[in-house]
Amino acid sequence: MIVEVFLIGLFLSLLLRNLWNVLKYEYKMLYLFPIPFLLQVLPWERILVPLSFFLLFFICYANRKLPGFKLMAIGAVMNGFAMSVNGGKMPVWQPVLEALRMDLDFKHTVFQEFSWRTFLADYIPVSFPWGRRFIISIGDVLIFIGIILFFVLKPRHQSQRFQVRRES
Repeated sequence: MIVEVFLIGLFLSLLLRNLWNVLKYEYKMLYLFPIPFLLQVLPWERILVPLSFFLLFFICYANRKLPGFKLMAIGAVMNGFAMSVNGGKMPVWQPVLEALRMDLDFKHTVFQEFSWRTFLADYIPVSFPWGRRFIISIGDVLIFIGIILFFVLKPRHQSQRFQVRRES
């Protein structure tokens, strides 16, 4: 679903004529961004999954002055916690999984009852008109809102109101 959210954010950025601002941001450690996702597909998930979310949080925190990155960091911490306390896999609520007729991949595990280990799990169903279906968590929602804000909002130091005040 991250691809859909990214494309929606990109479309909104183009529509609002904000893409140029996105390209001008001063990013920090952007070259490290693929590493957390690579760590999640390697074996030893009990060690590498928490490490991947810590690295993702660190990158988001380093870019916290950019729109949306604080929410992305909080969402990454929430997802990392959920996966860390569940053996390196994200728990998915079985009733929603069955209702959407979906299968699990290697990064997920099923749960049937909520507990302190599953309150941040995947249990929110999402269906797109073109047929793609997902089950997401509260952490995912924050990450996706952060991505949209990243594409749509201008950083405070680039707003026209700030520039006008500086000139006078």
